[in-house]
Amino acid sequence: MNAIFTLLFLLSLLGIFIFVGHALINLIKKNPAKKTFKKAGISTAVCIASLVGFGFTMETINPESIELSIPDYRNEYDINTEIPFEVSVSPENADKISFEYISDNDALTFSDSGIQTGTKAGTYEIHIESGNIKSNTLSITVVDMAARKAEQEAEEHRVAEQESSKAAEEKRLAEEESSKAAEEKRLANEKSSKAAEEKRLAAEESSRVAEEKASKEAMERAAKEAEEKRLAEEKAVQEEAAKAIAQSQADTAQNNTPAPEPVNPPQNSAATPNPSDSGNGSNFNTYDNAAQQQTNASYVLNTNSHKIHYPTCRSVPKIAPQNYATSNSSVDELIAQGYSTCGNCFK
Repeated sequence: MNAIFTLLFLLSLLGIFIFVGHALINLIKKNPAKKTFKKAGISTAVCIASLVGFGFTMETINPESIELSIPDYRNEYDINTEIPFEVSVSPENADKISFEYISDNDALTFSDSGIQTGTKAGTYEIHIESGNIKSNTLSITVVDMAARKAEQEAEEHRVAEQESSKAAEEKRLAEEESSKAAEEKRLANEKSSKAAEEKRLAAEESSRVAEEKASKEAMERAAKEAEEKRLAEEKAVQEEAAKAIAQSQADTAQNNTPAPEPVNPPQNSAATPNPSDSGNGSNFNTYDNAAQQQTNASYVLNTNSHKIHYPTCRSVPKIAPQNYATSNSSVDELIAQGYSTCGNCFK
């Protein structure tokens, strides 16, 4: 039946063109064209009737499968973007009027030209349904590219600031480390200089002590030599005195005259020279009286040589009685009176 209506439609359509063209030619030739236009009208009516009949008798072909695809599919799409899509059906002449485009969110909209992503970012799934037939499902991720770029730029700026702060902190730490190293070097130099100075002072002190020791030893040797010389001279004087006494005794024996008795030194010490003896006399004589050491006084004085002795000094027994004296005054007071310390007992 559809073939009959299709044939009538094509023939009537052809008649319209023929009759309209013939009528126009008659009008140009100024011949009657009314009948020709009437025939053209009849052809038009037949064409319309054939179309109506075709519509009433046309069979609807339902799709067996639907395939939804997006050319140049991307993982992400920007907002407010149109995404072109393609639909493949089987059979190819299946009815597409009943297609229903479905999305799991109202953010996506469909048009004849494509899918509109809208202003809301997210991931959405779409498919097509026609009766009981359902197409494959596509996933579309919508992002705000401008916002993402701004976030990326902000993140890059933040990272750059962090890197700058980190670099500044590393520079500060490096400067602190350098200052610390310089300070440690300075302290090390100071310590080295101090050690060198202490070593120099120690060397000077050692040299001074050595010099003092050498000087003291030299003075002691000189004092010892002087004392030995003094003792030798005293011994020589004593020997001369002994010879003189022996000679005197010999002369006395020849003259039948008793020999003179020796004079004993004083047993008790005094603060001043013994008044019973007069004259300066010799510093040493033949006396060797250990009793002169038995005194409670602090010092023994030789008023002839003006020497200060300790009572235990070995020179005290040999002091002539007229030159013997004791004192409890201090050494400084005695030195102020013109005395000096003994080189033997005041070492």
